[in-house]
Amino acid sequence: MQLFGTDGIRGKVEITNISNEDALSYYLEKRILTPTLMRLIGEAVAIELINRHENLNPKVVIGWDNRPDNIHLTKALTQGLAIQGCDVHWAGEIATPGLHYCVLKSGYEGGLMVTASHNPAHDSGLKVFDELGFKTYPERENEISNIVMNLVSEDRELDEEYLDKLSKPSTVFDGSIKYQNGLKNRLESIQEMWDIKLEDAIGLEVIPSNGLLLDSSKGANVDWLSSWFSSNGLTSIEQSSECLQINLNCGAGNFSPTDKWSWDDLESEHVLLNSIKQNLQNIDRSKSGQIIAAALDGDADRCLLFEILEDGTGIGIVDGDRIADDILQAGILREPQKDWTLAASIESDLSLTSSLKRLSENIEDLETAVGDRWLSLALCKQAIPAFIQSNEFPGLIGCEDSGHIVLPILSSQNKWGLVGDGAMTLISTILARSVLKSLDVNNKFTSGWKLRKSVKEVDRKLWDGNNELSVQIHDLAEEWFTNYSNCTKLSNVNINGSKSLLLLQGTVEKLPFSLGIRNSGTEAKISVSLRLSPGCKELISKDPSELVEILCKHLSRNM
Repeated sequence: MQLFGTDGIRGKVEITNISNEDALSYYLEKRILTPTLMRLIGEAVAIELINRHENLNPKVVIGWDNRPDNIHLTKALTQGLAIQGCDVHWAGEIATPGLHYCVLKSGYEGGLMVTASHNPAHDSGLKVFDELGFKTYPERENEISNIVMNLVSEDRELDEEYLDKLSKPSTVFDGSIKYQNGLKNRLESIQEMWDIKLEDAIGLEVIPSNGLLLDSSKGANVDWLSSWFSSNGLTSIEQSSECLQINLNCGAGNFSPTDKWSWDDLESEHVLLNSIKQNLQNIDRSKSGQIIAAALDGDADRCLLFEILEDGTGIGIVDGDRIADDILQAGILREPQKDWTLAASIESDLSLTSSLKRLSENIEDLETAVGDRWLSLALCKQAIPAFIQSNEFPGLIGCEDSGHIVLPILSSQNKWGLVGDGAMTLISTILARSVLKSLDVNNKFTSGWKLRKSVKEVDRKLWDGNNELSVQIHDLAEEWFTNYSNCTKLSNVNINGSKSLLLLQGTVEKLPFSLGIRNSGTEAKISVSLRLSPGCKELISKDPSELVEILCKHLSRNM
C-alpha cells in the first residue's frame, strides 16, 4: 500500500466523520481525503519521527495554503501528531518554500505542508519535510504508509473531547514574516554576488518601464508578494487578488512549458492572459525577450515567465529549462572559476544539457526522475539527503521545464540546503537577465522538439514500466523509428526514483532522442513524453507526434 505520489499526498477533500477503515479505503479507491485519514497520517509521521530521532517529543511545524477545508485537515493532522507525543507548532497560511524556511531556520525535526500545489481548490494533500528541509523519499513514504495500515488494523477508540483538546497547537506564529525576511536575505546575497540589483531591470529593459504583471495563483503569497517586490526594487502588479479561489483561472498550473500566443490570441478566462490583453497598449512589441509577466503555482514552489517572442508576434513561456540556462549563464559570467552542477529531469529539453560546453567546460550535468526532490537528491551527490558544505554559494541548480528550479539556501554557517521557491526563481531570473543585458551577452541554447501527452481515466496498476504492456510500448516505438528513420534499436535506461518509468533512448544519425512513459503520481492518468535534439525531427520521414498518438491510443485501449 502506498499513500504518496510524485510529490506528496493529494486527494479530493470530504469533511465527514468516518471510521479508520473507510477513510483509508476512500483514499486508496477514490482518492478522497478526509480528516480521519489526515489524523492517521499525523500519527504515522509522529511514530516514524520518534523512531528515527529516538526523541519521544519531536518538534513539528505545520503550514497550509488557503484552500477552504485546510483548517479541518490541519486540526486533524495536529491531533494525530499530538496523540503520539509531538510538540506541534503552526506557521499559519504560508507558501511551501516558506514552510521549508521555517524548518531550516528554527530547529524542527519535521515540517508538514497542507497543500495540493496546482490542483483545484476542492483538493488538498500533504508534503512532508525532514529536519534538513528535504521532502520524503520512497523508503520513508513506505514506512509512513505501513504505519497507517497498522494503525487502521488496531482496535481502539478515541474520545472526541480528548481529540478536540489535541487539535490545538502549542505555539502559533506568523511563518510568512519569517519567510519574507529570509527571501530578503537571499535577494541581498545574490545581488552582491552578481553586482546587480532588481531595480536595474527596468533601465536594462529586462521588464517594461511600468513593471511586471504578477500572478500568485491566489495562493498564500497573494497579499504581500507584489508589494514586497516593489519595495525591493522590482515594480510588480498582482493580478490574482480578485480571483474566486486558489488556482481557479490563475497561476502557473494552467500553462504548458511550450505555450505561445499571438497578440490576437490572448482571449482567455485566465486572469494573467486577460490582463496582458488589457495591457497591450503599454507593451512595446519590438522589445523581443522582454519579460512582461510571471506566474507562480498554488503553493508557490515554481514559476513560469512570459516574454515577448523574438519575432515580436506575441508572447511565449519562459520555462524551467530556459530559466536554469539564464541563471547558469549569469553565474558563470560573474564567477568564471566556479564549478557548476546542473540537474535536469527526464522531461527537460535535451539540448539544455547536451550544449553546456557553450558556457563552460566546468559544468557537470545529471539526469533525474520527475519531481524536485530528485533534483535535490542528485545535487547532494549522496545516497541520502544531506547539507552541502561550502564556504561560498555552491554552484548547484536543478530544473524541470514545469518551472521547478532548485537552488541552494544557507542553513547555518557553511551549511547549505536546497529548495524550490517560485519567488526566488523569479528574483534569480530577473537578476540573471539583467547581468546578461548589462554585458550584452545571451548565449542561449537552441531548443529541440518535444511533445508530452497524457491518457486519462486509466488503471495505473496495469503499468509498471517492466510488464508486458511496457514491452509492447517498447516494441511499437522501436518499430516506428525503424520504419521512419535510420534508428533500429532503443535502449532502456534506469533512473533513480521512477519505478513506473519506461525511459527509451536512441539516436538518429548521432542526434539523440528520448521517449518516456510514466504513471501520474496521484491521478488516474499516464503520460507519454517524446524529446528530440535539434535537427533530429528533420531526419525522420514522418511527424513524430504520430508516434505519441499511436502510443497513447495503445495505452488507452489496454489500461
